[in-house]
This record gives sequence, structure tokens and C-alpha cells, in this order.
Amino acid sequence: MRSTPIFSTLALALTLSACGEDAPASPPSPVAIAPLPSTPAPSVISTPPTDEVCAEAIVVQWQGATGAPETITRSEGDARVRIEALLTSIESGQANFNDVARADSDARSSGNRGGLIGTYSHGDWPPQHEAIRERAFALEPGQTSEVLQAPYGWVILHRCAAEYRHTRHVLIRFAGARNAGEVTRSRDEALVIANAVRTHLIAPDAEFAAIARESSEDGSAQRGGDLGWLGRGRLAPPFEDAAFGMAIGSTSEPVESEFGFHIIQRVE
Repeated sequence: MRSTPIFSTLALALTLSACGEDAPASPPSPVAIAPLPSTPAPSVISTPPTDEVCAEAIVVQWQGATGAPETITRSEGDARVRIEALLTSIESGQANFNDVARADSDARSSGNRGGLIGTYSHGDWPPQHEAIRERAFALEPGQTSEVLQAPYGWVILHRCAAEYRHTRHVLIRFAGARNAGEVTRSRDEALVIANAVRTHLIAPDAEFAAIARESSEDGSAQRGGDLGWLGRGRLAPPFEDAAFGMAIGSTSEPVESEFGFHIIQRVE
């Protein structure tokens, strides 16, 4: 069954918003941006990968290390002493790896997520982490490395258990969002549209793929919004947090990321 066209509903929703009626509550502010763009590869992974590694890292930088901010004034030697002390606290059981990453890692984009770098195959490992790739793939799940050296600092690696979710989504962009291009609608207008789209998605007999092809402003629209199986660390943090907290078959409220508003459905 073809989905009901939604444009008339969207027009009405925007009219009500402009009049100040039933304005939906604003979602939380966006979290730190993801390391990857919102649009995945043209083809999706139909089954969970078996050749990928989930990696977490704690980084201690020194003055002059690649990407180190001006606030980092410690020497390379002092940085080494500091990270050795952090490793000792983890190995002795006095501290948890993820807690140490949040509190002490100088790589704040990953540190804020417990040190999460992401889940990657050998071939698509992030180039900025090339110096630690081979060690990451040599670790067993749950194992923590010795201190390693990378251009951006001293590193402790941890191989985390790979977790995956198969999701699909509809993305509604707004002016100023990442990759929004020539989109001119405001954030509030985008949220009204996203709520209207969700209403159609949760209706009886709704066809998610058909609605996504019609309404989504993401490259995945041509696939009915299907993102396939992706591991932790591959999507914008707010999207990922929502997807990993959803039951199979459920549809989220609009989730804001730096790309816009997503309505997510967990497939598997």
C-alpha cells in the first residue's frame, strides 16, 4: 500500500507553528559532532560485520603534538609519566577505563564518550589513527594495551565489544545544520515537519521506506532511509544514543544531531 502524501499535513503543521499553536517542546542541544558524514556508503551492510574492531582510547598530549591546543604545556616526558600513571590505575583495578577517558583524556571528542573511537574494519580505519591501527586489531576483546605513541600524543587502547544496530531514518534539515546546503527553513520549522512525518510513520499500515523516499533529506532516502548495520562510533552521538536504546520495531521521537532532526526506526 502506498503511503498517504504528507505535504498537506506538513503545510498545516507549519501554519500552526507560525501562529504559536501547539508548539512542540525543543529537544536537548546537539552533542559533539560525529567524525563521519551523515550519509553512509551507497550500499548498506545486510548482516552484522565480523571483521571489525571496536576501539576506545585515552590520549595524553604534550606541547607541540599534532592537534594539541595551546593550553597543553606539558613536555613529552611529563605526558609519558602521566599516561603511565593512568595505565597503572586501570591495571590495578583502582579505576575504570571509560571513567578515566572521560576525566583525563585530552581527546575530548572521544573522551566525552568514554574514549570511544568507533567500530571499523582494517580497511576503513580512520587515517588519523593509523599509528595505532595494528595494535588495535592485535588486541583481544576486553584487552587493554600498553602505552603507545601516536603523532597526537601518548595513547592507551582498549578493545571494546562490538555492538551493532540496523536502523533506518528520515532526516529533516534546517538552515545552519551540517551539510544543509541551501536549506532555508528554521530549526523550529524543521522540528514541526519532523513531528508531522513521525505521525505518518507510526500510523497503521504506514510504509516507512515510502515515506523516507518522499520526505528524507539524506542520501539514504533512495534506499528507504536504510542505514544497514553500523557499530558504535559510526553515527552522530545523539542518533547513536537513541538507536542503541530502542526496541526492535520502535520509532523514535525526533532526535536532533548536527545534521538536523532524525526520526529513527530500529529494524534489527
